[in-house]
This record gives sequence, C-alpha cells and structure tokens, in this order.
Amino acid sequence: MKTIQKTFAAIIILFVALLQQAVAQDSTPFPKGEIGKNTNNYTGTIWLNELSTPDSIYLFGVAQAIYAPGSKLDWHIHPGGQILLITEGTGYYQEKGKPVQIVHKGDVIKCAPGVEHWHGATPNSTFAYVAISPSDKGKTIWKQRVTDKEYNGIKPDQSQKGKVSQQDSSIFPKGFVAPNTDDYTGTVWLNGLSREDSDFPFSLMQATFASGSRLRWHIHPKGQVLLILKGTGYYMEKGKPGRIVHQGDVIKCTPGAAHTHMAAPNSDFTYIGIEGNGIKWLDRVTDEEYDSMQSTK
Repeated sequence: MKTIQKTFAAIIILFVALLQQAVAQDSTPFPKGEIGKNTNNYTGTIWLNELSTPDSIYLFGVAQAIYAPGSKLDWHIHPGGQILLITEGTGYYQEKGKPVQIVHKGDVIKCAPGVEHWHGATPNSTFAYVAISPSDKGKTIWKQRVTDKEYNGIKPDQSQKGKVSQQDSSIFPKGFVAPNTDDYTGTVWLNGLSREDSDFPFSLMQATFASGSRLRWHIHPKGQVLLILKGTGYYMEKGKPGRIVHQGDVIKCTPGAAHTHMAAPNSDFTYIGIEGNGIKWLDRVTDEEYDSMQSTK
C-alpha cells in the first residue's frame, strides 16, 4: 500500500512540474527556445530564445528567458546595460549593495551599464522576461554564483514589492488612446515602457490596435524592431509585398523605409516597438491598400 502511495505521489509531483513548464511556454509571447547551454552561468533550468541578434544597424540583442521555479543567473555585469520586460511569473532582481526587488509580470527593469546584479525565479513560480541588451560596449561579464544563503535569505520585508500581476491576457497595461488621431485610422492605445536616455539610445513603446485599425505610412530614420505580443496584423513597406504577422513574430524595419503596420479586420493586435527618437508621418493607408492585404497568404 505504501509503495502505491509513493508512486502516486511521485506521479502528482511530475504532473505539477510538467504543468508549470507548460504554463510558462503557453503564456509567454514567444516560443520557449532551448535550455541554456552554458550551465556554468546559472543554477536550475533556464530556456533561452534569441529573438534578434545585434547587427550593423541595431546594436542590441533581444532574447526571451524562461526560468523554472528556483532557477537563477549568477552575479553578472552588462557593460552596455540591459532592459528587462517581465512577461510572466514572479522573480527576484538585485543590484550589488542594494535590497532585492520582487518583480512581476508587467514590470520593466532598467539595469544601468556596468552594474553588477543577478535575477532569477522565486522558489514557487516560473519567471519569464524579454531582455534588450546593447552590445556595443562588450559581452556579459560573469561573476560568482548567487549563494544558497543569499537566495534563501530573501524575505518579503527585505524586498521592494512590485505591482500586482495583470489579471487579463495582456502583459503590460494598455495605456491611453493615442492623442494624435491624424496619424492613424481606428483606435490605437499607446504605453511608453521606456524612454531613450543617455544609457539606452532607444525607446520601448507598446501599441495596441483595435480590429481593423492602421497607422499612416511613416518613416523611422533609425529603423524599428517590432516584437509582436498578441493577435494578427499586417506589415508593409512601400514597393514590397505585405506580410501577415502573428504573436511571436519579430520584424526589423528598414531604416528610412516608408512602411505601415495594421491590425487584421477581425483581430486586435499588440506589439512593442524598439525605436530611436524621430518619426516622419506620410499619407494615410487607403482602403484599397488595406483590403489588398486580405488576399495575402
């Protein structure tokens, strides 16, 4: 009888572990990726998905990381800094010499260049984020492990509490209806997640489109990277075939190219745009141009 009970308990534990992993995979906006290969830099299990690698135009990388409960990176430094967009679960973030922060889905963390820090999942929660990491000042510098004493010694009264996790399917708050209605057709909400500053030469803007809504043709002189978080939309550059885009897609817009992005007729559409300051607005997208996308495969 005891053997049967032990077997049943083991099955339950395995089921819960698999369920936690499935939740992490299904509720994050991008595919889970592969387990990180360099196990010398972390403890536990972490899946990585490189969404966009640095190139001659975009001097930053974009990656999603998903942590099993209790997993954590070692102490480390990003010479160019890093911005973390928390997309799922609850985790810890700590800079050397400062209190631990408890962070949740919907939080945005800016880690300044050269600051030693670590981040990881809490003991009882999966944890996921999208990291934007400038690459022009060098690669990550790895330091010592986070000790069991450091990790297990974290108590609620030592931590700065983060905001309550979002209750709907959105990761970040919707924001406000874009005030300049001349720039788009339909309804578009904006939420500025991070502004360009002396450390990070780009802004992060979430845009949410009601079904059928569309921006005017426009130009980003420095280009733009789009991370599609939700729904189905269209992306078009002048003189090129349009494409249908979905949750999980990543688009690199050509600097200086006239383009537009739009929600499909029967779907809302949300993305985060990584972009430098400055935008030039052009003509409205005509009904004929919009309707032509519905025949795109």
